[in-house]
Amino acid sequence: MAGNSKARSHGAPAWLMTFADLMALLFALFVLILSFSDVDSDSFKRNAGPIAAAFNQSRPVFVMPTIDSPQSKLQLPQEQTTTTQPEISSNTDNYLKEVARNEIVNLVKSRVSSELSSNLIELVVKENHIIMRFPAHSAFRKGDSTLAPSIIPTMDRIADILSRSEGQISVTGHTDNSPISTSRFHSNWDLSTARAVSVIHRILRHRGLSPKRVAATGKADTEPLVSNDTSENRLRNRRVEIVIEIPTSRSAR
Repeated sequence: MAGNSKARSHGAPAWLMTFADLMALLFALFVLILSFSDVDSDSFKRNAGPIAAAFNQSRPVFVMPTIDSPQSKLQLPQEQTTTTQPEISSNTDNYLKEVARNEIVNLVKSRVSSELSSNLIELVVKENHIIMRFPAHSAFRKGDSTLAPSIIPTMDRIADILSRSEGQISVTGHTDNSPISTSRFHSNWDLSTARAVSVIHRILRHRGLSPKRVAATGKADTEPLVSNDTSENRLRNRRVEIVIEIPTSRSAR
């Protein structure tokens, strides 16, 4: 009887079994957590071998899909793969350009409606430009570049329209092919340029219009609307055009 008691005193303590069970459960928990991790991670690949060895299992072998493997390619519908980022940006820019163009056109029609109905101003809308064209005889005396008093209120309303727009503004003077040579204007180049400059001087009185946006150009008789073969056609060719360039990109806006 005494021998049996002595043998038990040299055995494992009772708490050691409980501790061993706890360690086994913790180890199982860690393995379970690891099984939910990314199986392709480098950490799992490094630790999979020792874990398998602890359970007397063979070392696992990982097979990675090749480049040509169907599993390694993301299959997208054809219509999605053909849509590129530049096309999306282009569509957005075109939409913004159309919105800006319509805003300016509506503003012109509302602010100078009487001038449009009386043909004092002709409105021409192109893809990237809006042109306000008015005949020279309605704004200048013959052979002169000083704005007529009657056109000043219209010019001021046009300046307000321009200040509400974006993009570059060019003012271009045009003449017919009738030569001119005076002490002030040696040719139609001088006259057409001087008329464009007079218009710019007037519209820049508007404080909301930046001088950096405007430019004056004289074209003389190089860009006629119609042939200069009749007096009516020559009258039509003598004109001044205010051109608003529609921004073609979001950055320009």
